[in-house]
Amino acid sequence: MSNDNVSAPKAANQNGSARARAAKAAEGIGDNPVALLAGGIALGVVIGMLLPRSAKERELLDPVGRQLADRATATASAVKQAGKQEIESLLPGRDATKERATALFGNLLEAAKGAGQKA
Repeated sequence: MSNDNVSAPKAANQNGSARARAAKAAEGIGDNPVALLAGGIALGVVIGMLLPRSAKERELLDPVGRQLADRATATASAVKQAGKQEIESLLPGRDATKERATALFGNLLEAAKGAGQKA
């Protein structure tokens, strides 16, 4: 028996297992189309980043990019302002807090006086 005859079944077995793994991977992808979509988008972004931009592309897309950046900045500012207002509405005002602290301090003084008289 030569080496060729012995290695032929091994090669066939490896090809069969590779095909089985490929089929199993294809089934897994079919079961999770969201992962396939996310992977495709990620691959597209990477390829897009690697390709150089043309002058025409810059000319057409720069204004769109500026508009998107301006809108994102305005949205972030509006969200920040709304968050500030929400927090301020949840927290008591300075005057109310001052009144509560004064009342609490007065109650503590009265309790201390009462404890001193009992002792």
